[in-house]
Parts: sequence; structure tokens; C-alpha cells
Amino acid sequence: MPHTQEPRAATLHATAPVLLVLPGWDDDGKPQFDALNASLSDRGWRCRRAHLPDASWPAAERAAQTRDDGLRSALKDYDDLVASTPGPPAAVALLGFSYGGYMATLLAGARPVDWLVLRSPAIYPDADWAVPKEELDKRALDDYRHRPLGPGDNDALRCCAAFRGHVLLVDSGCDAIIPAALIQSYAQAFDQARSLTRHTLPGADHALSEPASQTAYHARVVAWLAQRQGG
Repeated sequence: MPHTQEPRAATLHATAPVLLVLPGWDDDGKPQFDALNASLSDRGWRCRRAHLPDASWPAAERAAQTRDDGLRSALKDYDDLVASTPGPPAAVALLGFSYGGYMATLLAGARPVDWLVLRSPAIYPDADWAVPKEELDKRALDDYRHRPLGPGDNDALRCCAAFRGHVLLVDSGCDAIIPAALIQSYAQAFDQARSLTRHTLPGADHALSEPASQTAYHARVVAWLAQRQGG
């Protein structure tokens, strides 16, 4: 499990900010990433999509993936992205959806992160860390997510409680996967964050299957990151 990191101090020769996007387990949202990348690259951002299991992976390969595999991959993606800039990045941002949101909190506990965007973040018990994710008991997992949880109950929430940067927490108004109780647990865990902005997408489902929901989410994220970038 990661050790919590403080946000990075600004440097005199910092380059543009960087963004690592961590997709959801069943995410087929590469077009959303491409749209976000296009919007942010015009503002000088360098963006990368993490190599986490998503809908494009072969079923057998995805079925063997553990959360430990996912975090190791995310750490490598982070390190590669930061190393790809000509100088220290002006800021490091993570954006995670569902499983990717859960991974983003753990990554923020292991590496310096300034800005954190979580959309409908999932959560998993700390136990069975090395068990393939698809072998976890789905009914027990759903029950777990409906409980009130705090930093003492889960490593992801512990990382949230230690986070000192800015946070945008987005949820869907009609999410059948991630309950409102879990979003509240995440929000309460960020009690030491420099700022916490919450936003609900009215009528949106978990996958943002409606174009209007995708557009609203895209606009909210770009505006929030632009605000952070502008100081």
C-alpha cells in the first residue's frame, strides 16, 4: 500500500501541467479522453491515458488482473508521464473514473499530486488485494459500498484523508453502480484537502451513456482545471 505524498512545491523552471487519466474497468471512454486531451493540449497540458484494464482488453488478460497489478501499472504511467516533460511539470493532475478513481486515490498516496478529479469513484475492501479483481464477491462488494466508511476502514479513504491538494468530486444523479453513500464517504474523507468541489450530473448514469451528460462532464472538468491552472 502506498505512503501518502504531499503536493509538489512549485519550481522556478516548471513546464506545463500534466494529466494522467485512469479509466474505469468497463470503460470504453477513449473518445472522451481524446476530447479532453484536445481541449487541454490547447492550454499547454500534456495528457496520458493510463494502461489500466478497460473494455478494450482481451477478456482472459483482464480476468487475471489484480489491484496490485493495476497500482503498479499506474505508478509506471505516472513516472513515465512526469519524466516525459522537458522540465518539472507545473502541476500534476489525476483524473479517475470508477475503478480508475479508486486507483487514483492510491496513486495520490504514493506520488506527489496537486489536483485530483474523481468521477463516481469505486471502492474495494483492503482484503484480497492480490486476488484478481473479477473474482471478488460482487454482492459483498455492493454491501460494502453502501456502508458508512472512513479513513480507518479503507486504504483509499486513508489516502484521501491525507491529501492536501485540490479535489473535484463528480457523481451521477442516476448511478446504479456507485451509491450516494460511497460518494459521501469519499467527500468526508477529504477533510484536509486544500479545496473540495462537488458536482452532480443530473439524470446521468454511471457510464455517461447520454451525449448531454458527457458534454456536461467534459465542460465541468475543463473549467475546473482551467481555474486551477489560472491560480
